[in-house]
Amino acid sequence: MKKLFSTIIVVSLITVSSLVAEVSEYQVDTYSLVGFEGGMSSLDVEKDDTVNPAIIQKHNFAHGGVKIGAQSENYRLFLSGRYYNAADFDYVTTFGAELQYMFHFSSLANFYLGANTGLANMHFTDGGTTSRTISDPYVGGDAGFNIHLGESTDFEIGTRIMSIQAQNKIGSVTYKFDSIVTAYASIIFKYKMD
Repeated sequence: MKKLFSTIIVVSLITVSSLVAEVSEYQVDTYSLVGFEGGMSSLDVEKDDTVNPAIIQKHNFAHGGVKIGAQSENYRLFLSGRYYNAADFDYVTTFGAELQYMFHFSSLANFYLGANTGLANMHFTDGGTTSRTISDPYVGGDAGFNIHLGESTDFEIGTRIMSIQAQNKIGSVTYKFDSIVTAYASIIFKYKMD
């Protein structure tokens, strides 16, 4: 009888502890994230040479990108790649990471602020003769709203600034690249992590 009673207590403790572990107040829901992004961007490039006064060239272009990441209750981390459809460039791409903090002001949406960093790559031809390439790091910030379309899908609208501060000098001509400023929208798919 004593052995049976001990067995019942041990089995009860194991059952109760597994149930308590599932509803722990310290447990945080985490998600894997996959996002698809599109938007419009602008970039100012200053062309400076020793003969003519410096001129600023304004470039506006669309972009598309993919980002993967993870989310806890208040933080999101993305690894991202974007391609910019810039007519005056052979290519413009960025590869980077974004860390964001989410402010939960409603059950329907949240507001986020974040920091980003990565590598910007650009290639273009100066007047059809000189080929120029930059591959420089950037840092910046982003902010926006994340609207919950369902338990596993979010719609995100935001703005991002990526400060490149790169230069390309060949001969007497120097191109100075400032910041890429972007307005974007994303669809984010969330998957529960175990």
